[in-house]
Amino acid sequence: MQTSRTRARPARLAAAVLLALAAPAWAQKDDPDYDRLRGSLNQLVGERTLGAQAPAEIALAEQALANLAEFGGKRKLHDHYVFLAERRIDIAWAVAQAVVQERRIQALDREHDQILIAASRRDAEQARLELERQRIQSLAQQEEADRLRAEADEAREASAQTSKQAETAKKQAAQARKLADAQAREAELARKEAELLAASGVKPPPGAGKPVPAAPAAKSVAPIALGEGAFAPGQAALKPAGHAQVTRIAAAATGKSVRIEAYANDGGSAKANQALSQQRAQAIRDALVAAGVPAKRISAVGAGAKAGTARGATASFSEH
Repeated sequence: MQTSRTRARPARLAAAVLLALAAPAWAQKDDPDYDRLRGSLNQLVGERTLGAQAPAEIALAEQALANLAEFGGKRKLHDHYVFLAERRIDIAWAVAQAVVQERRIQALDREHDQILIAASRRDAEQARLELERQRIQSLAQQEEADRLRAEADEAREASAQTSKQAETAKKQAAQARKLADAQAREAELARKEAELLAASGVKPPPGAGKPVPAAPAAKSVAPIALGEGAFAPGQAALKPAGHAQVTRIAAAATGKSVRIEAYANDGGSAKANQALSQQRAQAIRDALVAAGVPAKRISAVGAGAKAGTARGATASFSEH
């Protein structure tokens, strides 16, 4: 909404123009001060950027020039009106330049604000991208942690099962040894009793002196095979499935000798397969010893690559 001062500017500027047109009629001839001041004001009005910026001040400067033209002929008043006109023109120049500078400052402020807004948007986008990157990285780390935890749980479960089976095999082997020791002591006592009766001349009772019947021969045990799941390709370490089979072998080896024959058909050279098969046979032997089978009753042989086999081994049993 325009103010009264804004609406008055066109009228003042028109009055200033009329005064400028009429002033030459009032100006005294050959007044260098008037001509100098008139040229300065005309230069301001003619400026493309400054001329329209201070209409009120230009109008007051025109009035001051008109007063100089009208009353400047009186010598006493001439210098006074020259001073007033100079100040009015200086003020008009200063106001016009101030308005232009103010507009330039406003434009620079707007440009500065736009730069700050663009920088803020750029920083916000970078922060969003960084947050998204960290979120994806956190999800990946969580998935990896879950996978490792699941593998650890599976390994603990397999280890616990293997330990339980090994403990069972040890108990069975200990029980078999106790039974064999008891039978040996019984036979020894019977022998000593017969010797004492013979030395004393006492006729032994019927059936005395007869050898104690030996324990029935142990039944033969079928070989136990460790399939391809016992070892990983190119490796000699037993997998959980292999440990489970070793437990079966240890239980069946009570009072018997065990022969381990391992194979390696892993695509390498014959020499490499031979070495790998021997390492696998040794790994099974070590596991049997840990399960309680005496080491002197175990033989381990690496058979290298064998037709129809890949990774695995066979355990065969015999009386020792």
